[in-house]
Amino acid sequence: MSPNISEFLALVNDVLQANIVIFGTAVVLYNTGRTLRDPVVRAFSSLISFFIIVYLTELLVSRTIISLSTELWLRLEWVGISMVPAAQFSLSSALLTTTGAAPSRRRLLGILVAIAGLTFTGLAIWTELLVVEVIKQPLAPHLSAGPLFSIFTGYFWLVTVASIYNAWRARERCFTTVTRRRMSTALATFIAVPIGVFPYLAISADATVSLPLLFWPVLIGGNLIVGTMFGMLTSQLIYFGTVSPDRVVRVRLYKFMARVPLAGSIVLLVFVLVSRSSPILGLPTETALGFTLVTTVMLVEWLIHRFKRPLERLFQLNDEPDIRRIQQLSERLLTTSNLRQYLESVLAATCERLRTPTAFVAAITADGPKLESVVGPLGTPDDLLDGADLRTLTQSEATSADAETLLLQDEFIIWNDFWIKPLYTQKGTVIIGIFGVRARSASPDFSEAELSLFKQLTEQAANALEDRILQQEVFKAVEGLLPEITAFQQRLSAATSSGMPLLTEPGSGETLVNDPEFNVMVRDALSHYWGGPKLTKSPLMRLEIVQRAVAEHGSNPANALRQILTEAIELQKPEGQRNMTTAEWILYNILELKFVRGQRVRDVARRLAMSESDLYRKQRVAIENVARSVTQMEVVAHGAPVAEPLSEPVADTPPQ
Repeated sequence: MSPNISEFLALVNDVLQANIVIFGTAVVLYNTGRTLRDPVVRAFSSLISFFIIVYLTELLVSRTIISLSTELWLRLEWVGISMVPAAQFSLSSALLTTTGAAPSRRRLLGILVAIAGLTFTGLAIWTELLVVEVIKQPLAPHLSAGPLFSIFTGYFWLVTVASIYNAWRARERCFTTVTRRRMSTALATFIAVPIGVFPYLAISADATVSLPLLFWPVLIGGNLIVGTMFGMLTSQLIYFGTVSPDRVVRVRLYKFMARVPLAGSIVLLVFVLVSRSSPILGLPTETALGFTLVTTVMLVEWLIHRFKRPLERLFQLNDEPDIRRIQQLSERLLTTSNLRQYLESVLAATCERLRTPTAFVAAITADGPKLESVVGPLGTPDDLLDGADLRTLTQSEATSADAETLLLQDEFIIWNDFWIKPLYTQKGTVIIGIFGVRARSASPDFSEAELSLFKQLTEQAANALEDRILQQEVFKAVEGLLPEITAFQQRLSAATSSGMPLLTEPGSGETLVNDPEFNVMVRDALSHYWGGPKLTKSPLMRLEIVQRAVAEHGSNPANALRQILTEAIELQKPEGQRNMTTAEWILYNILELKFVRGQRVRDVARRLAMSESDLYRKQRVAIENVARSVTQMEVVAHGAPVAEPLSEPVADTPPQ
């Protein structure tokens, strides 16, 4: 084979190895947040890491110019070569364990295999018993075999065969089509491992013998097979260790791979082509590299953004009608900032056309009046909202009860220098808010044109409030379903791997903590923390932790439940000295001031230096965290481990 062809094929092989390193590193990074939780993902990441070591060191060796550096990299390569069998056996054992097979004997064998791998690693790096001097083969330097190389060969192939046997057993134990396909992919990958890792060149100790004609095509073909196999294995094993639907896991993986390793590989390819080409348009190589790399990155990101949806439909990632409807809903959500922006536009138009300096919209909620938007000088919003009961304010019979501040005239309510107009739902049966404008005279003096315009503007404001209410009801229903959906996904994940113990364990049926209304139960009990029917008649009395606490409180269930709620509130308390305004103390302060001390919303908001609307939002987050803590306490009472809760505590984030 001519030197030019050999150098070209060696370059192709280097680029291929670099791509394997890039994709392998991306897989390890993607699994970083999950490797400590699931043994399959942990073992798979270890296997990929050792493969990266092998391929990266070979790539660096092909570019070294100092003999001492070449030997150093070649010996470091044996960290991966020696430990790949142990990682492969660990992965096969973890896959077999997921099917329900007892892991006791394999756990001991795994420890012995790992010790053997570490021993061979030490022999390769620090001694010449396993490998000896560098064979300076052109384009393929390598270490020659030492006295113990035959023993390592037996270890390598024996462990590989054992790993393949474990994977075959795991495949045979699977009954569903999905898990059987995943195990078949794993089995094929285990067979391909020796192709890419075993040091075949160590057998050749003669540097004068040129490499055969088919060496580079075979090496390139082997690397293609290994890269393809590990890509397939990644696409199958990525579902382990997660309770999310396969669709969600697949979408996340493909998007990550497109934006990280695929983009990196394309940039690498452009770099190699430009750096080895003749000057482009008379530009120096450095200048051409800068322009082409920046252009490549921008084009890749644009292509991903431009063709994301067509590619998702092509790979059937988000092609189900239900998914498309949810996507449309998420794109058209009326957020709090959207509502305020829209209401500000309505109020600004009102002030301009009706020649009034101030206008506001307030919603009537279950937690009390809530000022949504204001245009112009209002004074103190708290004084405005606390001046009268807005529920009474919006009823005509209120005129006799509050005659000094309320007058009903021409369908307007004159109150505190404002003309108030109730806002109704489209059916006109429920009052959802009020629309107020600063009075410009002693009584409403709108012309017919102004009244017609004002009616249109109030209808727009009422529609916006009603849309937001409907949307919140949808969110409430979805949030209520989340515990059931999460539990179902967990059992579905176990069932796909023959998860009989989880599916049939005692208490796997419906419990109170899985009730969609559990958060509401906790909120109601907190609202009557110091006594009331929502505490004394709360369904939370059926909790095991409450029943156990009853005896400690003189057979008083209310005190027992109050103690449980107190403990859950204290679990939200950060470490360190208490501060009323810092972010980490906000949720605990709301719980302690609002429920334990029983202070009014207005007073709590002033104490914490926030608006009432922000307080209500943070209060909802705080109650969700209390409910989560009560859930974990109940799980402990039933004797189940809680090392990994179904979901993390909700962090308070500003509205989008």
